[in-house]
Amino acid sequence: MFPRTAQQQWWFEEPASKNRSQALGLRLAIAYHQRDAEAVERMLPDDEGEVWLVMGALENGLLGLNQIYPPGPPDEVWERVTPIIDASAPRGVAAQMRALLAAMSHAMYNATLGEVNARKEEEPYVGAHLYAAITAMRADEHEGSIQRMRAKADELDLA
Repeated sequence: MFPRTAQQQWWFEEPASKNRSQALGLRLAIAYHQRDAEAVERMLPDDEGEVWLVMGALENGLLGLNQIYPPGPPDEVWERVTPIIDASAPRGVAAQMRALLAAMSHAMYNATLGEVNARKEEEPYVGAHLYAAITAMRADEHEGSIQRMRAKADELDLA
């Protein structure tokens, strides 16, 4: 079986590559949480394959978190994450992130989720930024989340 999605590919990666992409994803989410637009803009690498892995790492983390602590209805997620996107997304990417988020939210209620996931896979730069912004939004739900994310990113950098 060959991985078809960023998340699947992330699971098949070598440990060093997994650690690097996960640490980068966590640091990107922290930058979004801090509304540090300058750091957000320069954080992702130029290589699309690496960006794809960062998106996969972030998606994997969110899926796990969502199983333990569901994020709430799509309308609530929209209201909570769009200010983060608007404050921090790289120039020209915020509108694409909002469009992808809207499509994902809409797909929760109909049969187009597969189409939306395919779209996300084709736009890993936008997907990685969106998942980082959502991760940043979710960090506000539990005290100490940013500190744990930072500690985990530091740990992964050393591994």
